[in-house]
Amino acid sequence: MTLPIALSVVLALLFVATGAGKLFGAKASLEARDHFRMNPALWRTIGALEWAGAAGLVLGLVTWQWVAHAATAGLGLLMVGATITRLRFDSKPTGVVVDLALLALLSTLLFLDR
Repeated sequence: MTLPIALSVVLALLFVATGAGKLFGAKASLEARDHFRMNPALWRTIGALEWAGAAGLVLGLVTWQWVAHAATAGLGLLMVGATITRLRFDSKPTGVVVDLALLALLSTLLFLDR
């Protein structure tokens, strides 16, 4: 398995998990939503976008590469928004570090030769 494939699969699984928490109302996810004072509809929309991005990462492996590139860029934009949101609401530094690490992995994936 090559690095881009492995990274795509790992990131897809991660975003499916985080999106599921938002879509199905996991307790920790709801607490985070309330901490960030976010509208429930927007929170679910972010979860749906995470699922769509995860699907695009996997779909791009078996069909057109541009789908994976678009999904990677979209997930990267979500992580930029997540980082800004965490910084605005004085969230724990570990959350910011995780968001930036995911953004770095997505950026790496975007520029790897597939």
